[in-house]
Amino acid sequence: MEVQTPMPDFEGIAAEAIDKARRYAMVYCLNYFKDSFRKQGFTDHSFDAWEKRVSPDYRPGGALLISTSFLLESIKVLSGNKRQIVFGSYAPYAGLHNEGGTVQIKITAKSRKYFWYMFKKTKDEKWKWMALSKKNVITFKMPKRQFIGESAKMMEGLDDWFFEFIVQKFKNL
Repeated sequence: MEVQTPMPDFEGIAAEAIDKARRYAMVYCLNYFKDSFRKQGFTDHSFDAWEKRVSPDYRPGGALLISTSFLLESIKVLSGNKRQIVFGSYAPYAGLHNEGGTVQIKITAKSRKYFWYMFKKTKDEKWKWMALSKKNVITFKMPKRQFIGESAKMMEGLDDWFFEFIVQKFKNL
């Protein structure tokens, strides 16, 4: 007499694996990106620390990009399906911080009034010289402080989790 073992539902296992992998990846990657703020740098193949602030430091000892946590909390899953998940930020300045770049600010009569106001309030000479400046545009370079993007280490972590998930599924058959 032969004992028949029922055929495992491989299609069901595959569907469950895809669904759980997608949900796990959403949480894992969001935490990975938010961890960049805690570590003050981004890890792709290796850790790349963010460039420090130039002096004068208006928040001595304060962590970079965390003054209000708005940028940190703005990181979300923008879209996702079975094949891909798109992460991003709704903060208007997120791209500038993540990729770096050059910023140009027009100096208007209104901004000069503000500079004089700040000089009278703080007695800091920089405000006086900004108000008296002959320049019509102030240009400064924002350093790259990447917090979101493709990461080999992150993908390695996802691969490890997925491999463990598959091993556990087949052990329980």
